[in-house]
Amino acid sequence: MAIVANPIGSELVLVMDNGTSASGGQLTKNRVYPDVKTTAADADVYSVAQSLLGLQEKTNLSVQRRNTVEIQDI
Repeated sequence: MAIVANPIGSELVLVMDNGTSASGGQLTKNRVYPDVKTTAADADVYSVAQSLLGLQEKTNLSVQRRNTVEIQDI
């Protein structure tokens, strides 16, 4: 049994600071940019993220890339 993972989607997520809650916990807001090419290099995606961060008013906490794969038994 051979298992193969085929990439079917990718998105860029900028996790932004959104203040603190009443109990003192950190609140975040995710800025999601879907439809990133699955073949795009991580360095290129990060470069685009840095450009987008220059347009944001809130402080950035994290840059994430979320990949979706379909797992098949061939």
